[in-house]
Amino acid sequence: MKVNPSAPPAGKDAASPRPGAHADDAASNTGTSGTPSETLQLRKELGLLDSIVLVISIVSGSGIFISARGVLQYSGSVGVALLTWALSGVVSLIGAITFSEFATMIPVSGGFYTYISVAFGPAPAFVHLWVNIIIVQPTMQVVNAYTFGYYVLRPFFPDDPPDAAIRLLAAALIVLLAWINSRTVRVSVALQNVLMIPKLMILAGIIITGLYYLATDLSPSYHHPFHHTRFYLPALITAFYQGIYTYDGWNNLNMVVEEIRNPSKIFALASGVSMGILTVVFVLTNVAYFAVLTPEEVRTSTAVALSFGNAAFGVLAITVPVAVAISALASLNGQTFTQSRLVFVGARQRQLPKFLALITIKRNTPAPAIIFMTMVTLVMLGTTDVYALINCSSFSRSISRIVATSGLLWLRYKKPEWKRPFKVWVVLPVVYLLVMVVLVTLPAVEEPVTVGVALAVIASGILVFFLLASHTGHSRRLDEISGRLYRFTQILFQAMPETPYETGSSCS
Repeated sequence: MKVNPSAPPAGKDAASPRPGAHADDAASNTGTSGTPSETLQLRKELGLLDSIVLVISIVSGSGIFISARGVLQYSGSVGVALLTWALSGVVSLIGAITFSEFATMIPVSGGFYTYISVAFGPAPAFVHLWVNIIIVQPTMQVVNAYTFGYYVLRPFFPDDPPDAAIRLLAAALIVLLAWINSRTVRVSVALQNVLMIPKLMILAGIIITGLYYLATDLSPSYHHPFHHTRFYLPALITAFYQGIYTYDGWNNLNMVVEEIRNPSKIFALASGVSMGILTVVFVLTNVAYFAVLTPEEVRTSTAVALSFGNAAFGVLAITVPVAVAISALASLNGQTFTQSRLVFVGARQRQLPKFLALITIKRNTPAPAIIFMTMVTLVMLGTTDVYALINCSSFSRSISRIVATSGLLWLRYKKPEWKRPFKVWVVLPVVYLLVMVVLVTLPAVEEPVTVGVALAVIASGILVFFLLASHTGHSRRLDEISGRLYRFTQILFQAMPETPYETGSSCS
């Protein structure tokens, strides 16, 4: 993607560009005069409250209910675990604020993929796209879907429910949400807002109960809070991986910036408010866990929230698995909505098969991209080690964020004249970049196999780019297959390419 040096892309509020528009796309939506007969674009459905709810719903998914065990396992002590949760939240808040500058300067959907493409070109952007499709995005969806299945079935079994039953229920949920998001954006957003209520209720219930325990009788967990701390830096950084994973998801808002009303005014506010709330809530939730449960109980529990409910709520403990399942459902619905936009934009940029950039004519949804990501997620659902999956995904995300943050600083130097409706203090992206570098470097000692798998996926992305994704690698046979698949998808989904619209600045 090349940007007009005279000005950066400006959002649809100011006639924003749709990068990657091609003549054949335009022709398919025009009459003989070359004028679009009907506008076909993703609609701007998200306001300020919708954006805040979307971030909170995605981030406060299953992670807060399962990652407490991982953070404590690697940090060793209650005190360091709580510090890890607090610092992970602050770092995530810095990241969300930092990339608000990118979102308002280049209000084009696709998130980090778009930013890396603008700053460094198609090859690094494709590698980011590849890693996200293969590891990062499916991992987030699998963890939430699996958590939903576990918590729904757990009350019906004296021990842990059968793994096959959990995965079957998770698969059914993934398919159902894909169908809803393919049908309508409005219903998906409304579902997101409704599901926030029980999610906030369960977190509030956990926090209030934990604070009551602390006020009436100091838990043994806080007698010696730093006892058993692992003074081993790679292990402590790996604990941050678990914490950072739980806070992850704020960047999903960057993926759908074209569907936000007036993003130049509300994007940074939505990011800051949502992540500030989540940091406070997550720290207090973990304070509550340790107020009721001992460190050993947290370390050995496969479902910390359920163990908490059994210990603190008595006959009302049944509400915990229900509420946690709803929380995971809300997060998964938000991910289904946002993550398909990454695939959509990648296809729109011709780095993925072009049929993935089609929009359904009647409903204005990127249904082919949604179905594609659903299929990838269902394949990933076969993975057995969830914690290894989280670490691998976190490492891959950190690599992408190093590149994207470097791109922000590079554009500050290279294009200082570009209009930046929200300009972050330069110290924040520098701090965020340094933290990401540490998160990438040190855990290689603690989790060499996991890091090796992530690096192998990154290397495969480089290979695929030069073999298939770059325009020079296209063959006539491959183009013929792509064309047939494109026409089949158009007929199957009753879909067309997005109508290009004019802009004062260009991304081509």
